[in-house]
Amino acid sequence: MKKVFSRVFIKDTAGDFLIIRDRADVWNFPGGKKEIGETTMECAIREVYEETALRISQVEEVYQADFLFEGVEWEGHFYFAHQVSGRPTLNEPNKIKGVQFISELSSVEFSPSLASLFRWLSKQDDLKTEHTIWC
Repeated sequence: MKKVFSRVFIKDTAGDFLIIRDRADVWNFPGGKKEIGETTMECAIREVYEETALRISQVEEVYQADFLFEGVEWEGHFYFAHQVSGRPTLNEPNKIKGVQFISELSSVEFSPSLASLFRWLSKQDDLKTEHTIWC
């Protein structure tokens, strides 16, 4: 049975993406594993808050695909947060080593397992121009 995760695209007013560095020193978008009884959207909202202390709303699923990480099959759900409140904070220092915004996704090294996501992202002109509203 596949495991399920959710990740969230959040952008600042300059259009830069929020990314996190996990305890394995891998960069990713905020998010994590779905818990029993929650939807993938609920997972996305919960994980973003747990990792960054940000409250997200007006969340829209923009991409879904299957991934293979270290021999384990995962179903990944990616959301765009249209509205955010708070300031990004390193909220789980035992799990997350860093939180930052980047303008070019190619400037950091993500897991090679996410190659299909980045091929898709490179073709999404509307997502490139979309901005998250900060309250």
